[in-house]
Amino acid sequence: MKRIIMNEKMEKIKNICLLVLIPIFTFYLSQLLIRKNSLEMPWKMQLVNVLLYELIAAILLFLLGTARKALYVESVFFWLFAMLNSYIYTFRNSYIMPWDITSAGTAMNVAGNYDYTPTARMLIFTLLFIILWIGIFFCSFKLEGKKKLRISGFFIGLIVLIAAAWSLQQKAVVNGLGIYTIQFDSKGMIKKNGVLANFLYEMKYLNMEKPEGYDCAEEKKLLEEASASSGEVSSNSLPDIIVIMDEAFSDPAVDGKFSTNIDYMPFIHSLQKGAENTITGYMNVSVIGGNTPNTEFEFLTGNTMGFLPKGSIPYQQYVRRDMDALPWDLKKLGYQTIAMHPYKSSGWNRPAAYPKLGFDTIYFLEHFEDLNVENVRKYISDESFMDEIINQVNTLGKDGPVFSFNVTMQNHSSYDERYDNLPLDVTVDGTEGQDDIASTRVNTYLSLVKKTDEAFEKLIEYYKNSDRHAIVVFFGDHQPESQVLDVIWRQNGIYWEDISGKDRFNSYKVPFVIWANFDINEESGVETSANYLGNRVLEEAGIPLSGYRTLTKEFEKDYPVVSAIQGTDSEGNTSEIDDLLNGKEFIEYQKAQYYEMFDDKEH
Repeated sequence: MKRIIMNEKMEKIKNICLLVLIPIFTFYLSQLLIRKNSLEMPWKMQLVNVLLYELIAAILLFLLGTARKALYVESVFFWLFAMLNSYIYTFRNSYIMPWDITSAGTAMNVAGNYDYTPTARMLIFTLLFIILWIGIFFCSFKLEGKKKLRISGFFIGLIVLIAAAWSLQQKAVVNGLGIYTIQFDSKGMIKKNGVLANFLYEMKYLNMEKPEGYDCAEEKKLLEEASASSGEVSSNSLPDIIVIMDEAFSDPAVDGKFSTNIDYMPFIHSLQKGAENTITGYMNVSVIGGNTPNTEFEFLTGNTMGFLPKGSIPYQQYVRRDMDALPWDLKKLGYQTIAMHPYKSSGWNRPAAYPKLGFDTIYFLEHFEDLNVENVRKYISDESFMDEIINQVNTLGKDGPVFSFNVTMQNHSSYDERYDNLPLDVTVDGTEGQDDIASTRVNTYLSLVKKTDEAFEKLIEYYKNSDRHAIVVFFGDHQPESQVLDVIWRQNGIYWEDISGKDRFNSYKVPFVIWANFDINEESGVETSANYLGNRVLEEAGIPLSGYRTLTKEFEKDYPVVSAIQGTDSEGNTSEIDDLLNGKEFIEYQKAQYYEMFDDKEH
């Protein structure tokens, strides 16, 4: 009898130890799989994460009835979550956030473009998880048959979890725990907050709150007054406006000095030297390595991602009705509006968003399947795409001036493989003859950039000889993932893994060009952001700004750069955007943007 009692006591002790320890091991193993230096996390945040893992284990126990099932579900889920985070960080230099759930379909579109070979780190920690799963087998605690207890415990646990998530978003708790809040430094957030606690903290940015002191009627009146003073069309011949947002196009020279065997963008570099009827410079964007539609949203609407929840995708979250944008403004003047993207229509909710922004004609990959196009790697080349841009503008142009907005695909990641249809014409000095992954990435990327530069030059040559007035606007949507430029970083003594905060600002700069085949102002070295560029295009076309754009133009005088990352004032002082949002000027811009996005019912 004593032996039986002793065995029962030992069994209880064993089960209690496994119930308590397995969630702790699950936290540390999954966290260390994602970030190797996660043990540097402040002790308060380690404790918060441990308690969250324990809470989830308890909820699963009440739901499933046995500790073995609960611990298996929790540990397998967080192993998968950690593996997915590891891959995503490799692909796009960021981690999974709450809003990524809404863009899962887009992620599946390009999932086949990457190399999923597991790293040594993944294999080692998977082995450690296997050992953990073997240990879980010996946990025999059960709650089966206790239905009322299980139901009560499950719902109480959920309520506690929801309360914990809410509390992690409150300012007092954030300050008390020292939660790391620099949004665009996802590496630092995961390292210092823990993947689970950080995910719950980031959920606060899923909701859009009204700016302080916002009044709908007041904003409407303000915008109407601004619109009344915006002026008239100053040209008798409205030009075609052709906009090309080129996938991952950037000039890595802004990140650090390096040299190559040949110039990787000779045509654009020549335009930057003060070409006739040309405006050039650098545009600050709100994303890096992905989330392409945010750049086009800023350009088309004049809105800034700096006033929206961090990491949000407006096309998926906010463009639910007709919204003021360039296509609507230009249609009022008789423009034909077209948007094209030579890839799958399921990406980023564009088929639903584009009509709400005012586009009448919309073409995706299906349109190009019957055309005679060239592929570079697996994507339609920029040259073929630009040929079709010309064709569509000429076709639609029979009925009036054309606004053509185009998003390319040629330069999309990844850059790890070599293809017979892409010779690596450009090589970074110091990588000649090398076949390592870092050299392949950077030389593939720069060779793609050169092909884009050649295609763009061909397009400009066509419009130089065109009888129709045309403005051509060209810019990149974002820089590639940081590891693509790793060779350049290292040649400058920089390790991109360690870059955070203000040191990353240059990683959000892309070149832009505004060119016309008629007289416009020449300017070079312009520093701007995506939300302002459309204003400049309209002005050079002789088209008056809307009331909202008139207000943003005034704000631009004080802050010529505003993005989700930074703000730069007229004296060149740059700060993180979160440090500026409470300023009076920013509040006024926020109010007007909120009205445009959520309360303007005129479209």
